[in-house]
Amino acid sequence: MAHIRVLVRLLIEETRLVLETRQWPDNELFLRAAYLAFLKREPDEDSLQYYLEALERKSLDRRGVLISIVQSPEFRQFYGPPINPLDAEHRSRMMLVQQCLPPAEVIVDLGGAAENSREGALLIMGYSHRPREIIIVDLPPTQRIWQANAEPFQSFVTTDGTSVRYLYRSMTDLAPIRDESVDLVWSGESIEHVTEAEADLVCQEAYRVLKPDGYFCLDTPNAALTRLQSPDAFIHPGHKKEYYVHELRMKLERWGFQIVEAKGICPMAQSLQRGVFDIGEIVSNIGLSDKPEESYMFFLKATKPLCDVL
Repeated sequence: MAHIRVLVRLLIEETRLVLETRQWPDNELFLRAAYLAFLKREPDEDSLQYYLEALERKSLDRRGVLISIVQSPEFRQFYGPPINPLDAEHRSRMMLVQQCLPPAEVIVDLGGAAENSREGALLIMGYSHRPREIIIVDLPPTQRIWQANAEPFQSFVTTDGTSVRYLYRSMTDLAPIRDESVDLVWSGESIEHVTEAEADLVCQEAYRVLKPDGYFCLDTPNAALTRLQSPDAFIHPGHKKEYYVHELRMKLERWGFQIVEAKGICPMAQSLQRGVFDIGEIVSNIGLSDKPEESYMFFLKATKPLCDVL
């Protein structure tokens, strides 16, 4: 009901602004109306420019803008329910992307397509550096449950000058990407969607395309917690393997990578100690931890050594 009320309020605010300004409801007027209806204020200059540019380059449509506002903590302050575990996990992963991923000129993002933005998940989650090129490797929309009816995104250049290129294929096959041409391979919640044998191919391909001293970074659910949460099945029907921290460490090291950092996402030490999964612990522990084995998800930052050992 709350969302219906603010949608009605959006129409009222947009009508009022049209009558007040005697202007056709262009993107700027739409954004003003959306902020007044959803957040009870005028948009700040930075947000206004961000959304205007996104609408202009069609990386977001108006529906995408409204979804972004509705998902914001500020909106929930007025209308939304308490933070749920998915929100908590998403916020924590955004911290990870913004704080822990290294700067890179050329990035391969495995499974990085985003539902409402052609810029892809990495930029939407606030990656704090400006790469020259991002290559998003993902299945075509027809093979993804959550985007089955969408058109494939086309490659383009952002207003910041980042070239975003799509390769629609399995993450196990990076054949179009040249050897030692990439600074960072990022696997954000994707390695668990392939089998262990396929994950070996992912590691092999990541090693091939990375420059010496390049980074292979991954985050994934921690089996130590997901087995408490769901003892008899994976936590998602699309998962093929949920890793313990030591298992993924060993896999990366077998392929010649060196682990240089490990983090936990949403620590859940009490659930582990009691042997009983408490989903509320995710919500109460938004953020990162230096104890990946005790966290709901974990992150590994690995490098390809300067001296090729394979």
